[in-house]
Amino acid sequence: MRSATKHALAAVKREIDTLTAADVTSVRGLFGVVDTLAASKPLASALIERGTTPEAKRSLVERVFGSRVGGGAARVLGAIVSQKWDSPRELLLVTQEAAIRALAQATGNHERIGDELDAFLDTVLANGDLELALGTRLRAPETKVQLVDRLFGGRLQADTITILHSLFHHSDGRRTRRLVGWAREAIADQANRQVATVTAARPLTDIQLSRLRAGLASRFGREVAVNQVIDPSVIGGMRIEFGDVVIDDTASARLHDLRLQLS
Repeated sequence: MRSATKHALAAVKREIDTLTAADVTSVRGLFGVVDTLAASKPLASALIERGTTPEAKRSLVERVFGSRVGGGAARVLGAIVSQKWDSPRELLLVTQEAAIRALAQATGNHERIGDELDAFLDTVLANGDLELALGTRLRAPETKVQLVDRLFGGRLQADTITILHSLFHHSDGRRTRRLVGWAREAIADQANRQVATVTAARPLTDIQLSRLRAGLASRFGREVAVNQVIDPSVIGGMRIEFGDVVIDDTASARLHDLRLQLS
């Protein structure tokens, strides 16, 4: 990611950090903004035009969205359009990420939404037919959203369903694992945490999870959320993926290393 984009994202995140419970209703409207930007390339192109001042872009946003986006959502959207983006696609993805972060920030439900996204992803990845149905590009986004509603509408809270709707309506070609994982990491980061994916042969106990979180927090200097992946093929031990860091202490990895040493 280029440095200018990182700087622009940092400015948007600072605005999101100021949101409170009073902004909950307004920030839910940001998902409608994502829909509008996806449906209107001329609007998205106008909002990234380099020759247009930030003030003019904010004025355009007010004319287009009016009272539909006010309060905290208006501040976040103003921060977004005041930055420099390279393409309508980049603007759309940033606005989608901002909507997800803003919802978690305003509701304070980082943990619950994150846990529900983890549970959703675990269920999908455990069912090959469901993973294919949600991941294929041959199926219309509306059909995928209907499938999510039918299978998960009564099991997940409304805000989690709202996020899933946005993800599958505007997936940008990303497969389900990457798509939902991206949203999960954004929410965890908004809560000043990151997600470590831990692969083990069987679920970790509460004590093991607590020790693992404490150890990761000590090593990386921030609280770490843990997403468990159960894979019997690892035999024993665990594999930890945290950003670019991979710690593989599985029995299968040790056996592989031993074979290499003996060959």
